[in-house]
Amino acid sequence: MSIETIEYMGLPGCIRISNGSVDVIATTAVGPRILYYGPTGGKNLLAHFPASSVETALGTWKPYGGHRLWVWPELFPATYAPDNEAIDHVVESELSVTLRQPTDSAAMEKEIRITLEASGSKVKLDQKVTSHALWPVDIAAWAITVVECGTAIVPRVPFRSHDEYVTVTQPLAMCAFTDLQDPRFTLGLRYVMLRADPTRANSQKFGLRNKQEWCAHLVDDSLFVKRFAHEERAAYPDYGVNNEVYVEGSYMEVELLGPHRVVDPGDSLTLTEEWHLFEGVGAQDALQDEERLHAAIAPKIQSLF
Repeated sequence: MSIETIEYMGLPGCIRISNGSVDVIATTAVGPRILYYGPTGGKNLLAHFPASSVETALGTWKPYGGHRLWVWPELFPATYAPDNEAIDHVVESELSVTLRQPTDSAAMEKEIRITLEASGSKVKLDQKVTSHALWPVDIAAWAITVVECGTAIVPRVPFRSHDEYVTVTQPLAMCAFTDLQDPRFTLGLRYVMLRADPTRANSQKFGLRNKQEWCAHLVDDSLFVKRFAHEERAAYPDYGVNNEVYVEGSYMEVELLGPHRVVDPGDSLTLTEEWHLFEGVGAQDALQDEERLHAAIAPKIQSLF
């Protein structure tokens, strides 16, 4: 077990946390951002796009890649307030660090506490957004993970026939550019899946009210699983969804949303998630057969509950 300061991706002041099984690398030069999650000495499951940028009235925003904390709703330029400056950090233990961005140009303060388990692949992220706006604002914490080109897997509420249960169980949110006939989509009885494809540059996105409290991303033979809480009575953003996936060419985001509410100046919202990694799951060749895919990944998912 160790925590050390290194240079990573050309950024100084990066903090690497390792338990010998997996590493997490976060930067203090910008952010808060997590740049690496994967096996120690192995492949990074998080993707990076260092050349990309968006010009806004608040300055130049850079996606960088990896994992970031945003604020819903997506409004331009407020959501794109740059996070290109050095941040504060506190090393809590040899397996935990807290990253804190000073109040940004949209009057939001963001914080991520990273805690790696002593063994295995579990990482816990305690994320907090504090509003320093001068008036109450309706917002939600929005955690976005940029992942390697692969397939996102979002579970549906378990299937039941019309004779068994007739009530609507799960909202599906779509954007104006969402095309459910796009071959990157797979709409199954168990899962809604969306894959990245470098040959298809047009954007696709969907959101789902994920009541199963997990979603996954499959790249090669590695299954990256996010675990999170679902609140049945909570008001979630974007027509009531808490889990969204976005793709554009090889760029891919797996996103979690916390409940939204009106926040007074100085008040905070939190969003907690866990990361888990399973390697050698044997699921890559089962993506076209939902039952085979389910047989490959379900035991892994069940082990987390």
